Amino acid sequence: MLLLKLFIKDHTNTESPQVRKKYGLLSGICGIILNMILAALKFLIGAITNSVAITADAINNLTDCLTSLLTILGFRWAAKPADREHPFGHARIEYLISLAVAGIILVTGYEVMRSSVSKIINPEPLYFTPWAVVVLIFSMVVKCWMMVFNRKLGNSIGSNTLLAVGVDSRNDVLINAVTLASLFFTLITGFDIDGYVGALLALVFFRSGYNVAKEALGRIIGNPSDGLVAASIKETVKSQEGVLGMHDLIVHSYGPGRDMASLHVEVPMDMSLADSHAIVEKIEHAVASKLGIPTVIQLTPIDMADERLQNIIGLAQNLINKNHPLLHPNEFRIKDTKPKPTLVFDLEFPLEIKRSNSLVLRDSVAKDIMQILPDYDCDINIEYSYAE
Repeated sequence: MLLLKLFIKDHTNTESPQVRKKYGLLSGICGIILNMILAALKFLIGAITNSVAITADAINNLTDCLTSLLTILGFRWAAKPADREHPFGHARIEYLISLAVAGIILVTGYEVMRSSVSKIINPEPLYFTPWAVVVLIFSMVVKCWMMVFNRKLGNSIGSNTLLAVGVDSRNDVLINAVTLASLFFTLITGFDIDGYVGALLALVFFRSGYNVAKEALGRIIGNPSDGLVAASIKETVKSQEGVLGMHDLIVHSYGPGRDMASLHVEVPMDMSLADSHAIVEKIEHAVASKLGIPTVIQLTPIDMADERLQNIIGLAQNLINKNHPLLHPNEFRIKDTKPKPTLVFDLEFPLEIKRSNSLVLRDSVAKDIMQILPDYDCDINIEYSYAE
């Protein structure tokens, strides 16, 4: 994109907080300039035509200026380095800015709805002018460009804030199209639907504001780890020589580009501590180089020489994979208890399975295993996956 090349020389280095700040600054400046122009034109045309829909859209463009200003400030604050009070950095500020954008959209929807209901109750004549058509078409072209532009920037740096601005621009295109259609409808039929169109647009605002707020709150509260990121970490870990398997992967997000991961890595029990440590260092380096994510790793020793345990693991895994493919067993061990030895292992459940259902499934799995291994008791620990 030409603007990126002109104003951000190192625009491909999207992992850099300073580059992310420049992306937000570029989006914000473009948004302020273009929305100020559109707001001025629409206020003028709204006054000439007495259209509440066009005037409401002008107000929306002014709130978009505020959104652009918040985008600039948000990216500036998010780029601040870690400090004593915030050792993981300030990147989560982007989520707060997304929440502020959602609030602006919802307040705008309320004001548009209030004006529209007033226009429906107390209708006023609507005056048609060709300039209204020109301004609305011009606005649609500008907002289409802004939608594509902010989506491009948002996808490039993984920013929910810029993607939310892109969604807002998309809504503005729809709003201008509906407003233009209402003008032609009134001109042809003589029936003024301006207030009804304004109310319809307010509902669009409410829906968009809700979706943006839901996404931002989900990030703040804590969404599951991204499935593609989790899969890439697993692939990287399992490709290292000496690794038998891995489980209990958790990716902790402290904002865009600020992820950390913890996981358990399975290695042979007879491997020396020095060799195990070397594997951990290789994994840490590989994941950091590929994904830019630091990792905390716990080693899980697997007794490969115990043929009895390995046979039991094979039977149990085949049974669970066949009957419950969404469940993932790991960390098998045998306790020499009386009157029978006990097979102990962890069973990982997807988060969408409720706790009460997990208990039922766990008991069902234990019963099935004891049927094929009648000489053993079974003790299963429930765990939950933190990735999509």
